[in-house]
Amino acid sequence: MLGRDPDPRDTMVDELIFFSKRDCPLCDHGFPAAQRLAAHHGLCLRKVDIETNASWLEEYGERIPVLCFRDRVLGWGRLSERALERELAKVLP
Repeated sequence: MLGRDPDPRDTMVDELIFFSKRDCPLCDHGFPAAQRLAAHHGLCLRKVDIETNASWLEEYGERIPVLCFRDRVLGWGRLSERALERELAKVLP
């Protein structure tokens, strides 16, 4: 059953949000890159299953994995660490 979990993007803490779902090879490949990015910048990382929330499923659907920071999409699909670093640098002080 799809619920209405709180949106993790509404947090006041600077954290990376990794939207994924089960049985997703791109998610399995991209999560370690997100972990390294979070560790490098001292950020928290939260993994969220889009299948637990109807609005996330509608918003992200087949684009997953999606990595967000401060309500900004840093990357989706096949995640590149270099591209994620460039996008994160645009929003970090």
